Amino acid sequence: MLMVVFYHLFMLDFAYVPGEFYVPNFNKVVQMLCTASVPMFFMVNGALTKGKKLTLKKLLNKVGRLIGVAFFWTIVLKCLVLNAMQGKGLHVTFWDFFNYYWFLYSLAIIYVLNYLVQFVPKWCTHLLVAALFAVTFLNNFMWDIILLVKPEQHFPKWGLTGFFTMYGFVYARLGAYLSNRRLSKTACVLLMVAGVALNVFKTIVMTQHTGHLYEGVSYSCPTIGAMLLSCGIFGLLRDVKRTMPCSSLIELVGTNSMGVYIFHLVFVFFIRVYCVKGLLHMENLPILVVFMLALLVTVTCAYISHLITHSRCKVLLKL
Repeated sequence: MLMVVFYHLFMLDFAYVPGEFYVPNFNKVVQMLCTASVPMFFMVNGALTKGKKLTLKKLLNKVGRLIGVAFFWTIVLKCLVLNAMQGKGLHVTFWDFFNYYWFLYSLAIIYVLNYLVQFVPKWCTHLLVAALFAVTFLNNFMWDIILLVKPEQHFPKWGLTGFFTMYGFVYARLGAYLSNRRLSKTACVLLMVAGVALNVFKTIVMTQHTGHLYEGVSYSCPTIGAMLLSCGIFGLLRDVKRTMPCSSLIELVGTNSMGVYIFHLVFVFFIRVYCVKGLLHMENLPILVVFMLALLVTVTCAYISHLITHSRCKVLLKL
């Protein structure tokens, strides 16, 4: 969740000049860590739901709650933020807010798939995972190689979407698989380094292809690089214990990640538009400052969520 907030605060201009060969700077490499944020949500969900049978009643209840939360808070955010953003000259529509909660809709579809695969042989599930892996992860990697050799080659953009974000089903299954297996810390670090390197490579290739700086985070989720990076971080975080320093802070954010996901946009908008651009008249901030702001926003939103879930208004996060 911290990575998501950090990324949304950190959508900065990296001084790309058209016609020059793009070499990622330190900020861009650090930003590549954020490609593991959404995949890890899917992986954790897969780990927590492994082996649990879904009845039709439970499925409808789960999907209904996810869609209910998404619709309700879309309307709330529209009332709080949309007019202010349009007043600042930003081209934002109601549908942008609707798409903001795309993760919840994707998660709902994954629950439907989890319900359906209960009634088919295991080989059918494996075949589905293999097919989704091929049309998303392998397809993207194949085109990275092609565009490296022929930057002018036409590229089918549908591959970047991860086949309507159904790459999440692959991550969920991967999380379930890794939940009972331990990776050594050395292996985790090597996976992380390889993952960042592959996603930086993708950013370089796509930048040369498009002629402008490629936004290499949200479109890098359905990639082998993001998968390796996510597996490395997933493996390291399994060693987090309650006796470790800051474990209570980690637990606060971890148990209130839904609230952070829902609320952080308002804080991100206020900081980026009113504070950074409005008061400071700046476009960029030092990476350390952005990280500290992201940490502050994440903890603040987690605490707000904690207060709501322990009040009579808890239904607002569990519709």
